Amino acid sequence: MTRSKAERMPPPNGARKPRPPRATKFDADISMLESSPVSGPWLERLRVLFSNDSMERGLEAARVGRVRRIEIEAGCISGQVRSETGDSRRVCLESTLISEITWDRLVEAMSAEAIYAACLMERQWPPEMDTLCARFGVPLVPAESDPLDITWDGTGHPEHWRGAAIGWLAAERLAKDPLLILEIRGQSVEMLSDRLRQQRTLMTRGGAAAHPDPPLSSEMLAGVPLTECTERFWRVGSGFSEARRPAELDHVAHALLRRLGPSTMSDGKFPLSGLLATIYDTVADDAKQIQEEPGRTREIS
Repeated sequence: MTRSKAERMPPPNGARKPRPPRATKFDADISMLESSPVSGPWLERLRVLFSNDSMERGLEAARVGRVRRIEIEAGCISGQVRSETGDSRRVCLESTLISEITWDRLVEAMSAEAIYAACLMERQWPPEMDTLCARFGVPLVPAESDPLDITWDGTGHPEHWRGAAIGWLAAERLAKDPLLILEIRGQSVEMLSDRLRQQRTLMTRGGAAAHPDPPLSSEMLAGVPLTECTERFWRVGSGFSEARRPAELDHVAHALLRRLGPSTMSDGKFPLSGLLATIYDTVADDAKQIQEEPGRTREIS
């Protein structure tokens, strides 16, 4: 079918007409998806949710390009799915988010191993990630007992083959980037990396901030309404002197050596870590003396 001359003409204001989103075609080896650490369990969950007929029809729709560009966000995977007759519906696969309390426990567990932070920085799937989450009772891929619902913008019951088509394309995306499952469950890779870095700082330094918050009494924390203290808002009250100074953090001696762990050279006559600790102390004392007495002559022993 050819377009008329009026349809080929640009609009009067010079702006181009918005193009419809391109269709996304499914083009992946199913056996490869089934062996992937995330897309494999994802397909198993879809086969529980949808019938074999819906899965087959959804796969066909995904392969021929009847699914518009899908969107992956927290708790939802959505996209436009077109039927053979041209009827398009927006379909969404919705899952519950992992609670913040559970994320705190997962971050605390992952911070004990540096491999998790390193893999997330390189956007790689950490080994044993699914096992760790399952140990806390929250598998990243929703289990059979976890809700995974299908919603659409039409009336009546949703056509499950449309949801299956969305699910097939999501499986392809999860095989290429398994960490997308974190965003589906409510935690972006960048956010999780930041939380891991903060937790590891807390473990190595004993505090998450350089200056801990001073302990205050409940009366001081409650305060009075702002409307009652406008005349003296910027004045230091008598209770200011009662606030205790924050406790100083304990200095960890030879923190770098502690993080390196025991030396692999265990056959020597003198422990390598002890030798390095002595060298560090000598250099630190010498540097302190040079800072206190810049003009003194350095003695070489």
